[in-house]
Amino acid sequence: MKYLILMLCLGMLISGLTTTLSGHAQETPIANRIAVRVVDGEGEFYNTMTGETFVPRGVNFIDWKMVGGGYYDYPFHVGLYDAEHIRTHFRALAERGYNTGRIFFDHCNTGTLCINNPDGRGLNPVYIDNIVETMQIAGEEGIYLLLTSNDLPDEGGYWDISNQGANETFEGYRNAHYLTEPGVRSAKIYWEDLMQAFTERNAPTEVLLGWSLLNEQWYFKKQPPLSLNTGAVTTANGETYDLSDPEQKRAMLVEGIAYYINEVSAVIREYDPETLITTGFFAPQFPNPTETGGDWYVDTALLFDLTTLDFYDFHAYPGGDIDVVSVAENFGMLDHPEYPVIMGEVGAFEHIYAGSDLAAIALNEWITTSCTVGFDGWLFWDYFGAPSIIGDSAWGMVEDDSFLLDVFAPVNQPDACLLIDIPTHNLAFRRPATASRSLPQEPTSNLTDGSDAQWGAGEHPPHWIMIDLEEPQTIREVTLQVAQYPAGVTTHQVWAQLSDGRYVLLQTMTGNTNDNEVLSVTLERPLPDVQAIRVDTLESPSWVAWKEISVFGGDGGDAACVVWATANINLREQPTTGSAAVGQMPAGRGAYIDGQTMGEDGFVWWHLLGDVWVRSDVVEVSGECESLPAIN
Repeated sequence: MKYLILMLCLGMLISGLTTTLSGHAQETPIANRIAVRVVDGEGEFYNTMTGETFVPRGVNFIDWKMVGGGYYDYPFHVGLYDAEHIRTHFRALAERGYNTGRIFFDHCNTGTLCINNPDGRGLNPVYIDNIVETMQIAGEEGIYLLLTSNDLPDEGGYWDISNQGANETFEGYRNAHYLTEPGVRSAKIYWEDLMQAFTERNAPTEVLLGWSLLNEQWYFKKQPPLSLNTGAVTTANGETYDLSDPEQKRAMLVEGIAYYINEVSAVIREYDPETLITTGFFAPQFPNPTETGGDWYVDTALLFDLTTLDFYDFHAYPGGDIDVVSVAENFGMLDHPEYPVIMGEVGAFEHIYAGSDLAAIALNEWITTSCTVGFDGWLFWDYFGAPSIIGDSAWGMVEDDSFLLDVFAPVNQPDACLLIDIPTHNLAFRRPATASRSLPQEPTSNLTDGSDAQWGAGEHPPHWIMIDLEEPQTIREVTLQVAQYPAGVTTHQVWAQLSDGRYVLLQTMTGNTNDNEVLSVTLERPLPDVQAIRVDTLESPSWVAWKEISVFGGDGGDAACVVWATANINLREQPTTGSAAVGQMPAGRGAYIDGQTMGEDGFVWWHLLGDVWVRSDVVEVSGECESLPAIN
């Protein structure tokens, strides 16, 4: 039945009309291919029918499914595939002007419901049907697909062939996969099976931006042959390399992956000569040092002259240890402007950017700068956002009521290379900060830059920091991301400085804290006229440091109640003079109050955030205090 539907839709493509699976008719937006060309020495994508430049702008469509108690990217899983779900989201992308979706087609690679044939060697025909139907949906909704392979399937016979070349010289899995004859042969068999399956189904390959041979290619540095410094090896391309010679060793790795790419690409082009082919990479660790990749080795600068790839897919995220210009230098792309390059993965990690607004600002600046070094398209990671249990997740495009999806929608931002005005709720963002002391490599600007880079005093307490809001603001919340090692008991005081220079104690925080923990001061009633925020660290087992301090505003409701010390006064643990004094408030300073109680001594006692008390007869009050709630 699926084959009949597919053939009917393809026939309508020729006539210019198609009927979608949801029943509505529309003019087919995709009936031609995207190709590449060189204009004035620079590579670009273009629409072969209109001749217009094509700029890939879209998302990584990571379709999380719960399987066996865990979450997996399984969009084509035979038991979970949902065509209408895919159509709905492709349509949402197209309506906003996005034109490209990157999808992993073989994350699901083991068991009877994935890409591998449940009856033995080869591919699962029903799974392939699901991919083809998704291609048809993409064409109907106006989305080009970058179909991406993550790895060889664990089953189907491919893995067994790949590892036949593994030995003491070539460690199994990736090193043997890319550098030995069986490894290359297994990949060619896999892609031969794929291309034959798609050809048999008359798959509409014109909807593809291209095929990506590998999501991200790398070798393992600490495994043979990279870990060897003596002897000679012969790789799949028939060349022999002396491992004691660093230049020959590098040539082995670059020429090895180039041979792999070219051999597999030739298989694909036998079936579809016009299709585009790419491979994904994260940034190499040289010439600009970076921790990206850890113990994995990537080298792309020499590949431009060695492979038959049509374009390159380089992955780069803001908030790391090098900027986007350095990333481009490491890729080697600055010397090869004749090749189109997309940033096939770009996103903002939640552990680095505290809000989707800060993520948007960082992404906008990252992308606009990347335009100056030759990137030609951008695919956000990722559409839905990873479930929190997975960890290390980036802000999803549809999170926060599709905030990022709308901010970067081409209908709202026609030129991805222009900075746009992205409002932020964080009143402290990029505001100037001062401190009692700073390490040269950990300046106060790190406190308000929207990332997890830290400010550090380089000494144990006491130390303070102050953030100037630059104009009086009404505030409701202050959040502080902890930078601390080791964990332990800390005491911090958070103050608001008013425009007249007076200070109001917002909260004293005492407790066990850990690195990356977020502390929060939340005011039930907004405090107006705040010019600056100051944080005093009085106790800590660590050198004093913070990663990010944010301030959020908000009007409405009753005015805040503030009490002012007329002399140096004690703050009490309980609303009685017989309880322990847990601190002092100097004369002339104020404190934010959130409640009251009538003491046994007949006096009203005011309650401060941090669960301490002050008696009403030793302070003066301002704001709306009488209506504060009673606290038992």
